[in-house]
Amino acid sequence: MKTIKRHTSLTLCLLLFMVVLLSACSSDSSGSEATSDVAADGRKSGEGGFIANRDLTGRIFLEGDGAQLPDDQVGNPIALKIKEKTGMTINWQSSGAADGLQELTVALATGDLPDVIEAYLDHGGRPEMNVLLKGAREGLFTDLSPYLKNTKVLKNYLDPDFLPRDTKENVMFRPEFGGKVYFIHMNIPAKNTTDEDRLHYRAGLWIRADIAKALNVDPSKIKTQDDLYNLALKIKAGNFKDNNGKPITVIGPRKWGGQVTSTLFKNFDFGNGTQFDVENGQVKHVAETDYALKSIEFVQKLLKEGLLDKEAFNMDGVRAEEAYNNGSYAISSYMNIAPDSLTMFEKTKYLPMDQMENYKGETAIYEKEKSGSQVVAIPSTTKNPEQIIQYMDYLASKEGKALWNYGIEGEDYNINDKGQYIYTDKVLDVMKNNPGEERNTIPYFWGSLLGKTDVNNNKDFGELIRSANSQPERYKLYFELMNYGNPKYKYWDGYTAASYLAEVPDIEASLKPVLDSYKDVLVQAFFAKDMTEATQMLNDYRQQLKDAGVEQYEKYLQDKYNADPSSVVFYIDAFF
Repeated sequence: MKTIKRHTSLTLCLLLFMVVLLSACSSDSSGSEATSDVAADGRKSGEGGFIANRDLTGRIFLEGDGAQLPDDQVGNPIALKIKEKTGMTINWQSSGAADGLQELTVALATGDLPDVIEAYLDHGGRPEMNVLLKGAREGLFTDLSPYLKNTKVLKNYLDPDFLPRDTKENVMFRPEFGGKVYFIHMNIPAKNTTDEDRLHYRAGLWIRADIAKALNVDPSKIKTQDDLYNLALKIKAGNFKDNNGKPITVIGPRKWGGQVTSTLFKNFDFGNGTQFDVENGQVKHVAETDYALKSIEFVQKLLKEGLLDKEAFNMDGVRAEEAYNNGSYAISSYMNIAPDSLTMFEKTKYLPMDQMENYKGETAIYEKEKSGSQVVAIPSTTKNPEQIIQYMDYLASKEGKALWNYGIEGEDYNINDKGQYIYTDKVLDVMKNNPGEERNTIPYFWGSLLGKTDVNNNKDFGELIRSANSQPERYKLYFELMNYGNPKYKYWDGYTAASYLAEVPDIEASLKPVLDSYKDVLVQAFFAKDMTEATQMLNDYRQQLKDAGVEQYEKYLQDKYNADPSSVVFYIDAFF
């Protein structure tokens, strides 16, 4: 109880701090107006790409990502080139808060909103969706549907075959809004995307490459919890050291810090991270199955035998990443290979061990067929919202994407005879020798916030990853890891079990916090003195679920599943 009260107090203090912080920076973030509908060269709105002479203010709620913005957002050469073309530019505000959801909640509650906002949202079941929906229902956002049809790229959102099902039905074109669109889901792949155009991040367990080699272990052959346990025992017996010569711990936290990740006990991951699945034709919560106790028993064994770091579920991200840089863990319970994380893998090479069987015995790696992440909304207080949509449309065009991805042709990149975009030596020198300045040379993140959609880098620019053709040796490791072990993928599309919770508002308020607390119950059970105590904790949690209305929710999901099994996807990611 003391822990809960302390956490609540800290949360309230943080919320109060953010209210003060946001209020302090709100004086220049009110809805701005176009200063002129005529460009300096005489172009009028709609002529030669000109939209309006207008400087926008935006705010991002993406958990500390403001560090990726250029120092001068409106005066850097790329922004000036875009303004020359469109008449518009944007200055993004970011407090650098560690919790984008809390910051978003405070901003909507206080009405402290600029011209446009962007929040994290990779699927409709995310907690951000509930906060955004509340804002839409209370009239805080502009209906964007009238403006999408007058665009060249964004009109793809109106194509029934363009959007993934969850984005279309649960995020953008929700039936409750009767055709009105309050959110634009970003990072949507282009319609012509094929398997060869996909990046695979290989999210799951990873093992230090040198340890796998020393033990003559093929990570792609580790399939069961027994395989993982026996491997952990061999590693412990091997007395391996980190890069500084210090003894290692066998299994560590996520690369980003402590959190329960079901990849650690994938054989028992009923629901594959969604908490719900179908057993013998019946929709159940994982806590109502034997898989929950099996997961707890497995993790308890790892902890008691010193195979898993006791801080794996609460370590901060800075410490965790530093530990992986140093090779302090033989196995990561969860990491992935992303282009911006290559440096770590160059210091200490890890190999993906993500082909373990799920509870159904499947070894294919699940991925969403068409993903989406981040969401853009325009407050109802913003003047001339159609201009922002036109600005977004330009940034999402191939010409716009080329600018914020590659810079200015002839200065920052050239196009070879294969149609590949190749950075100039000037840019490559920054990327190689002063990577912290890349954001001031090529403002990728700045432009992607409003422009990254209808994405197919392979077809547009001749490479899956920016600069892969310019720096083939650097990305050789990335593609080696992406294809390691000849992985097989299984694609899914639709609503996850979590996405439907907003559809049952009579129990949502009571059930959601109980569902969210499952990971905390697991951690408490992991550290219980024995399985008897852990079982009692789980029984208590089952009663909480029942009291909060889980049976009503399961019936709702069951009816959906019975009517159309493809409408409920019992898979989302390796988190609870």
